[in-house]
Amino acid sequence: MDNTKSIKEEKKINTSIDTVFFDEKGDTIKSQTANLKNNYELIIFPALDKKSEGVINFRLITDKKDNTYLLASTFQANRRPYYKGIDFQNYFALHSNGGGTSKFYFWLYCKAAGEEIFKGIELDFDLKNELILYEDEDNDYNLFIYDVNTKVKTLIELPYDVMFKQECTKYNDSYKSIYIKRVTKEYYYFGFKDCEPLSIEFKVRKAK
Repeated sequence: MDNTKSIKEEKKINTSIDTVFFDEKGDTIKSQTANLKNNYELIIFPALDKKSEGVINFRLITDKKDNTYLLASTFQANRRPYYKGIDFQNYFALHSNGGGTSKFYFWLYCKAAGEEIFKGIELDFDLKNELILYEDEDNDYNLFIYDVNTKVKTLIELPYDVMFKQECTKYNDSYKSIYIKRVTKEYYYFGFKDCEPLSIEFKVRKAK
């Protein structure tokens, strides 16, 4: 038996295990890498802080900068924020299911500063017009549309009188299928995915 070979194999296995992070339930916390607009690279990864406690960090890398930021001190695989393609010119969003709830949360971050701008419960994203339609947990769960470029929030008042007349929108949770249908200079137009292919829509004047 080649003892030298066995020792080398054992050392290789131990080194590999040392680079893997597990939460308290034994689930693996994996890293994630994505390329963003404006030449940014995003890396979300588990790490140990100065007290050797597990945290989730993220790095934003460009030609001129390479900065690491604390993302979450909650070291749980099922609550780890992740990137799923919501990328604007100067901002990006990360998501989480809130630890097993039926709602999916997002956090909007500034690429240049690595700072969190705000969070919400996701409903729809319009990447072309750089808009976010969301439910605000901190504002009585009202619906808003946020213009990423102007930073202006517009309150969305649902047309319940119209919704109650339609089979596809008469239920209490029908608002969850709302989406941004089109945008004009003065109005946002919304539809309901659960009603497709019916042409049911309503409009809201943009806030200034």
